[in-house]
Amino acid sequence: MTATIQLTSASSNMADFLTNWASGFSTTYGTFWSADEGLVSDPGEIALHPEYEYAQWGNGGSGGNGVVLNGDFQYSQGNLTGTTSTLELGSGYSQDETGGVSLGQTDLTIVTDPAFTTASPDYLDLAVYDLTVNGSLGNLYDYLAATGTVIEDTVASDTLVGFGGADTFVFSGGTDKVTSNGTGTAGYQDGTDTLDVSAWGATSTSDLYWYDDINGDAVIGTALDYSVSITLEGVSSSVLDATDFLFA
Repeated sequence: MTATIQLTSASSNMADFLTNWASGFSTTYGTFWSADEGLVSDPGEIALHPEYEYAQWGNGGSGGNGVVLNGDFQYSQGNLTGTTSTLELGSGYSQDETGGVSLGQTDLTIVTDPAFTTASPDYLDLAVYDLTVNGSLGNLYDYLAATGTVIEDTVASDTLVGFGGADTFVFSGGTDKVTSNGTGTAGYQDGTDTLDVSAWGATSTSDLYWYDDINGDAVIGTALDYSVSITLEGVSSSVLDATDFLFA
């Protein structure tokens, strides 16, 4: 049970991206869409037809920051049921009666946990509600904490944040940093989170080295490729051992 977060160059600094996206997001209540029903945004119509099956839910100001949820789901009395596939954050939001809702640019994609409908409470449902009513990512952070995440970096240098649950940070290249930024996000949690260095070609701790920088933050590197490294803000290198890593 995990959700996978896929970054792009626009969201490679996760901390700043999430803050800036939320501050520029304007909720318009949101709308559901299916090929059969078109756009359905009237709360009364949604409540009267719990049998409608939707392929998308979207919210955002026209041309501005937006969010799109894809899948095959129903919505009844504030209850999201069915299956979802991805939740996308980006810009250039638009909606069309026949084409559905879309983003001109998708900056961050969350491949959702397929078991979300069995969760109690249903944090993904609450995330949709929170975005709809409050324009807030707070309940999305709770969802990511409840499911745990796999966070995939880009090949460049990234600033990553985790969440309250078990996070696996996947490192493919660059000089990355794991930090914390604001309520709902977290830095590296020793004993809970995991660092996937398999893309480095590392097969054991013998392929790695680590030390504390002048700020007291753990820095991890490999002699296999001196162009890559990880800095864990607020974490001492003394707590690291083989259990912190996933190897090739």
